[in-house]
Formats: sequence, C-alpha cells, structure tokens
Amino acid sequence: EAQRRPQRAKIADVQAERLQPTNYTIHLPSQGRVQARAATGISPEVGGRIQSIEPVFKEGGFFAPGQKLLTLDKSDYLNAVAKAEGALSQLEAKLALERINRAGFTNAVSVSMANLEQAQVALALDKIEAASFSNALNVAKANLEQARVALRLQMLERNSYSNAVSVAQANLKQSEAALELKRAERSAAIANLKRLGKLEGASPLARKEPQVAEAQADMDAKRAALEKAAKDLQEKPIQMEADLMAKIDVAQVQLTEAMENLKLPAQREANLQAKIKVAQVQLIEAREDLKRPAQLEADLRAQIKVAESELAKARRDANRTIVRAPMYPGRITEKRVDIGQVVAAGSVLATAIATDFAEVRLPVSNRQLAHLNIPEPLVGTNDTQALANQPAQNRPPVELRAEIGSAVHRWPGHIDRAEGRFDAISQQLFLIAQVPEPYRERHPLRAGLFVRADITGNTEDNVFVLKRHTVRRGNEVALAVEKDGAMVLQRRRVEILWSNERIILTRSLQSGDVLITSPIDYATNGQTLRVQVAGEAPPPAKNNKKGKGKPSVK
Repeated sequence: EAQRRPQRAKIADVQAERLQPTNYTIHLPSQGRVQARAATGISPEVGGRIQSIEPVFKEGGFFAPGQKLLTLDKSDYLNAVAKAEGALSQLEAKLALERINRAGFTNAVSVSMANLEQAQVALALDKIEAASFSNALNVAKANLEQARVALRLQMLERNSYSNAVSVAQANLKQSEAALELKRAERSAAIANLKRLGKLEGASPLARKEPQVAEAQADMDAKRAALEKAAKDLQEKPIQMEADLMAKIDVAQVQLTEAMENLKLPAQREANLQAKIKVAQVQLIEAREDLKRPAQLEADLRAQIKVAESELAKARRDANRTIVRAPMYPGRITEKRVDIGQVVAAGSVLATAIATDFAEVRLPVSNRQLAHLNIPEPLVGTNDTQALANQPAQNRPPVELRAEIGSAVHRWPGHIDRAEGRFDAISQQLFLIAQVPEPYRERHPLRAGLFVRADITGNTEDNVFVLKRHTVRRGNEVALAVEKDGAMVLQRRRVEILWSNERIILTRSLQSGDVLITSPIDYATNGQTLRVQVAGEAPPPAKNNKKGKGKPSVK
C-alpha cells in the first residue's frame, strides 16, 4: 500500500537587526505663536501740545532703554516752577525774620537769667564776706592768743634745755664709770688667761676687748650729746623767743584790721536784694514774650513743607514734558499722534514691544512633561530667603522653525519658565520659550509669527530604540531566538517609555536580542525562521533536494 510522506514545515525568510542599548535624547514637538516679552502703551504723565518728535518715533522704529521719543510744550510748567520757587523763597524769608525775632527774645531771656543769677551770686558772696569778717576777727584773736601761749611755752622750753645739759652730764659720768668697769674686767680676764697659759691663742671675746670697745663708744656718744645740749642751751631759746615776739606783733595788727572791717555797714545787702527783685520781674516778662513767636514759626515751617512739595511737583511736571521710551530695548509697533497735536495726560501715544527677547507659549502634555526638567524655583511659604538661595537652573534648549516663503528658517532658544497653572480644558501646561535678540538675523523672529518647536528633553540611558513599525498591536515585538539549533519566532510584550510617530523607547529587552523587522502578522510562536540580521553575514543555505519527488510506496 502506498503511503504519502508528511509535509515539511515552511521556513519563513525574515529581516532582523541585533539590538544594543544606547543613550537617547528625547525631543518634544510643540507649536505656538511668537509674542513680545513686554508690550507697553507709551503715555505722557502730563498734557500739552507736541512740540517735537524724534526720528525713532515711528512705526517700526527701534529705541534704546529710556530714549527720548517726543517733547511737549513746557512753558506753562516752567511758569509753575517759577511761581512755586517764588512762594517758597517768600516763606523762607518770613521764617528767617521770625527766627531773628525769636533769637532776640531768647537773648532777652538769657540776659534776664544772667542778671538774676549775678545778683544772687553777689548776695551770697556778700553774706560770705560778712561772715568772713567775723571769722577774721576770731582768727586774729586766736592767732594772738596762740603766739602768747607759744612764748610762755618757749620760756618753759628754755628750762628744759638746762635740764637736758644736766642729764647729759650725768649720762657721761655714768658712761665713764662703765668704761672703767669694762677695762677692769678685761685686765682680770687677761690675768686669768696668763695664769692658765692660754693667753696666746685666746680670742678677743675671751679677753673682753669687744666689751671695752662698746663702753668706749657709748662714752663718746654721751660726750657728744652733752656738747649738743650745751650748744642748744646757748642758741635756740634766744632765737625762738624773738620769732614769737614778732608773731605777737603781727597778730595784734590783724586783730585791729578785722575789728575795723566788721564795722562796715550792711547797705550792700539791701541793694542786692532790690536788684534780685528787678531781675526776677524782667525774666518773667522775657519768657512771656518768647512764647508768642513759637506758634508762628511752626506755622511757617508747615507752609514751607507744602511749598517745597509743590515746587518738586512743578519740576517733575516740567521734566515729564519729555516723553521717554520704556526701560528696555524695543520697537514702536503703532504710532497714534504727530507733531502739533494736543494730548492729555495718560492718553496712549504709541505702543511698543521689547526686542531683547521674543517669547513663544508652547503647550506640552502631561506625558511629555515626564521627560522634561522645567526651570522652576522651589519656594516654601515660610522660607523668606528661598528665592535668593535657588540652585542653578538647567534651561532646556529649544529650536523654533517656520516657513517664510519657500525657505525654512530656524531660531535657537531655551525654555525660560512655565506658566502658573494647567489649561483647564486641554489639561496642557504652557512653557515659555525665549529667543534672545530676535531681530539680529536677516529674517527676524517677528511677533505674531506661527512657529513649530523642537524642545530638547531628558536623555534616557541604556534604552533600546525601536522603529515604530517593529512594534505590533498590543505593544508586542517579534524576536528571533535560537531553539534546538534553529531560529524560531517568539513574541514578547514590551513596556514603552516614550514614543513618537517614528520610534519607540523601551528597556524591556536584552542586549543582543534579534528584533524581526519584516512584517509577519500571521506567524505563530515557535515557527522556524531563516533570519538575515542587518550588518551580519547571511545564514548558510541548506540542501532541500532530499525528500522531493514521488512519495515512497511500501
């Protein structure tokens, strides 16, 4: 019976690539319309007729920060300044005159106080002087009595000098007797040493020689004392008595003068009492006069402050007739007035935009924000120094592009900040991109232009970059794996980190995995494959002739 051979499984030929991890920088697309960093309506702070305009004051004109744009007629304001200056000068002159008058009243008070104090001091001195006359009389009496007592004491002292001579004579005789005794003791000691045979080696103390020398010195001192006492007896009492007699004469003269001074009348005290009463009345009147100009001076100072304020305002108004540009480099976008026109304070003369930076509001979704570091400050409610201590911010680069004519132009910039809240409808956050010097290029980045943006996001490390078509439905990829010496199909689900219309990033694979890039929608897991890996040698061809032809028959 003939038997049919089993049909051999079909081997599919596929293209593949070997995967290796890499670092990939994510680029986020967005779009928006260019707007100026700042837009300002230029308005005068005062009104008037436009007297002149500057060449830059025109639509499209560029200006520097604070540059003069136009000038208003200032004649009325200069008149107001002159009037305010005159009023201020008049008030200052009144104040100066009032201060002079007040100084006169102040001097009158000072003079009255000085006169009163002088009279009081003179009265006190007169009383002291009267007391001093009485004291001088008592002192003179005491000096006279003291001199008389001293004379009597001197007479008694003369007797003491005589007694001193007698005492010195007795002391001398006593010393002479003591010297004779010491000499006798020395002779007895020498005789005793001779008898004992020890005189040759005996010390001066054993021979009583120090005692004899001491007694001799004492006798010499007593003789000198006797001579001094005898000399004092003859000289001092006479001289001291003469000095005391002279003191007694001087004390008698002083006593006589003190008695005469004490007789002076007390008329000076009465005169001084009258002067004190007059000075007190004058002081009261001067103080009353001083109170009157104080209020007037205070009123004048208040009026001067008001006049100074009015003068400062008049000068500011005169200076404000020069209308200047905002304090940033910019450009006039709309001009509404011209020379000769009368304008009111606060009316808009022109509109201007800043030209140092151009800004674009770029919407990004929540999914995109996960791959972007937004430069935002970290601020705490109770941290008052948070803004001053911020770490350095990394501002992501951004490239703007737009078609102008048939050419595509690009402008580099950076993300400066994010707006304060999400859009309530789209749930997107708007980032503010800044481009410095937007008018520096030949094709400037003008306000109102629609641009597309490419924001440089974070760099993902060790990821696999897969082409979009290699990821099938359900986030599955087809891998070629080796099994029993053959390459077979294996489907694997991957987790997507990020994707766009061209690529997908994932970390769900391994280095060296073989990713099938050919379409194999209907292949099944485990199906044998013939794989051609990009960049590698093709697999060896197998001989398939064996088994072909007619089926074998048993």
